Amino acid sequence: MDNFINPNYFPLKEIEIPIYDSEIIYNGGNQYWFLNRFHKLSGCGPIAAANITAYLSQAFPDKFSNLYPYKGALTKKDFIEHMLEIRKWVKPGLFGLTSVQQFSNNVLSFAQSRGVTLAPHILDKDATNIQEAINFISEAMFQKLPVAILVLKHPVKEFKEYVWHWMTITGLRRDGENKYYISISTYGECKEIDLDLLWNHRRPKDVISLAYFT
Repeated sequence: MDNFINPNYFPLKEIEIPIYDSEIIYNGGNQYWFLNRFHKLSGCGPIAAANITAYLSQAFPDKFSNLYPYKGALTKKDFIEHMLEIRKWVKPGLFGLTSVQQFSNNVLSFAQSRGVTLAPHILDKDATNIQEAINFISEAMFQKLPVAILVLKHPVKEFKEYVWHWMTITGLRRDGENKYYISISTYGECKEIDLDLLWNHRRPKDVISLAYFT
């Protein structure tokens, strides 16, 4: 992938994954909705998969409706059932789900069980230039496709709550100084992260993985 960023992609419209619970509207699912204690602690990967598959089902029903069996707006009650089902396929181990390839394969297996064929797109693990990450995310956002992101370790204290953690990217914003920010769904909330700080201020051993599906 080259370093050219298509200027026609910006501004990009934010992807929305609203989940309704009476008067409350969540932004994507929350791993603490699992009842099992281990599932709560290790549930971020299944939540990212649940977010993406539920969204695909509603945004592109002609191709992906079978990924989420419940009709109408996403409700917390139905989404929890979806979380429980998808966790049968997207199974974290004792130390979580640390491989983007395994995550992708698990999501594909879940989709196949529903009669749906997905094509995975995974950012090359050797991609170190932030422009490669921006290209990858912007291509997904331009197609209105959420991106799963895994941050394993990071030295910046601001990202303490985001390490060893899967999240769902729902937006990419560029400000007037050409700085980039990603919107992420985590624990049922929307947060914004400085992509330059996340991507460029880590050690060589610190892994950040990205994947989306078409």
